[in-house]
Amino acid sequence: MNRKLLLGSLFFALSLEADNVSFTFYNDFFAGNDGHFTNGASLSWLETAQEDKNSYTDMMLSLANSIALPLDDSKHHNGGLNLTQMIVTPVNTQLTTVQKNDFPYAGYLSLSSFLLEWDKESFNEYSIEAGIMGKYSGAEWIQKTFHTMIGNEKPQGWDTQLSTRYTLNLLAQHGMKSWQGTIGDNLQSDWFNHYGITLGNFNTSVFAGTTLRIGQNYVQNFNAHYPYLKGEANLLDADSLKNGFGWSTSAGVETKLLAYSAILDRADSNGYAVHKNVFNALAHFSGSIYYNHHKFKLFYEIPTPYIKENSSINVIGGFEYSYKF
Repeated sequence: MNRKLLLGSLFFALSLEADNVSFTFYNDFFAGNDGHFTNGASLSWLETAQEDKNSYTDMMLSLANSIALPLDDSKHHNGGLNLTQMIVTPVNTQLTTVQKNDFPYAGYLSLSSFLLEWDKESFNEYSIEAGIMGKYSGAEWIQKTFHTMIGNEKPQGWDTQLSTRYTLNLLAQHGMKSWQGTIGDNLQSDWFNHYGITLGNFNTSVFAGTTLRIGQNYVQNFNAHYPYLKGEANLLDADSLKNGFGWSTSAGVETKLLAYSAILDRADSNGYAVHKNVFNALAHFSGSIYYNHHKFKLFYEIPTPYIKENSSINVIGGFEYSYKF
């Protein structure tokens, strides 16, 4: 399981009868630096048909009922899938030896199945995620290929990456629009808040965030930015599709209390000088353009340091494209 698994998983996700799809790509290349969180990508699919017999959403509802998940029958329900890959490296990627004074090389590939319960004002998300760390994540091939495309030197230390581990994670999240209205004569605005928890042997944490958005003729979706590479709630449209061009700008803050990180805790136990910061914060800024069924977003993030030994700021940039069928 390497390059073939990654490409096969992408083909599987794309081959579904999609209703809403979204592709997100993170890379420190957009910010002009090369730091620890070097690359990330996700492909999300959301089924918009609700609870039709034998649909994917119907299957997820059956699973939720079998484990007595407290669902509200008066709300809408949609199921979907998310395929994610993350890559972290040390700052110096030209050494072939282990760098115990910095981050390890680590790759992560996961497939999550989620169920969204929502109305026009709020949503609940429940997700189960299966993943793999190590050489079978495809991280080495992806990073070397991307560096070749942009003319950067290929990283040399992937032989030292963290060993293979299979992971299972659960997520529960609640989000709500605390306010929406108009500013002046023609500007829309909304204020979105959310909080949640992740449990598993890849990541265990609690998180919360807030985001303000201003624009014109944008779709009233849920403006969720966190967890990283998990933008399923963004695909929910709380009102009808907008025609013509629209735009919006957003700014927000996300916070997290991190109890366990498979990458950082495993690195610590393997003798790396990395001790995770339990509290993390992140400022994010974005601009989006809407046209009929299309949405394109460019964003930047400024996170606090992930580890106690590092005081530098690693700015990350990226884009998201989504299409509503």
